[in-house]
Amino acid sequence: MLSILGSLLGFASSAVPAITDSFARKQDNKHELDKMKMMAELRKAGYDHDLKAYEAMGADKEHDRLIQHDIAINQSSGIIAGLQKSVRPVITYAFFILFATIEIVLLMEALEKGTDFAEAIQLLWDDETKAIFAAIISFWFGSRAIDKARRVK
Repeated sequence: MLSILGSLLGFASSAVPAITDSFARKQDNKHELDKMKMMAELRKAGYDHDLKAYEAMGADKEHDRLIQHDIAINQSSGIIAGLQKSVRPVITYAFFILFATIEIVLLMEALEKGTDFAEAIQLLWDDETKAIFAAIISFWFGSRAIDKARRVK
C-alpha cells in the first residue's frame, strides 16, 4: 500500500512542475497577446515607435559613414586628392554665386518696374527659395535641417 501511495505521490510531484509551467506559459501567452493588441492599436493610431527608431538609427549611421568618408578624403594627398577635396566647395560656391546673381537681377528688375522693395523681397524669398537655401546650408552642416523641414510639412 505504501508503495502505491509513494508511486502516486512521486507521479503527482513530477507532474506539478509541468502544471505550473503550463499556467506560466498561459500567462506569458496572454501577456504577449495583450502586448500585440496594444501595438496594433498604436500602429492604427499612427504611432510606430520602432519604425521611427530604426529610421533615426539609419540616418545616424549614414551620417557617421559620410563623416568617415570625408575624413578619409582629407587624409589623402596628391593631385587627385586635391581634386576630390575641392569638388564640393567649388560646386557649392559656383551655385551660390549663380543663385545670388539671379536673385539680385530679379530684385533689380522688380525695382525698375516699380515694385516696392518689401514686396519684391517677399516675392523673391518664397518657400521654394528658402528650401533651396536650406538644402545648400544643410549639405554642409548635416541632413538634419532637411529632415526637420519634411516633418513640418
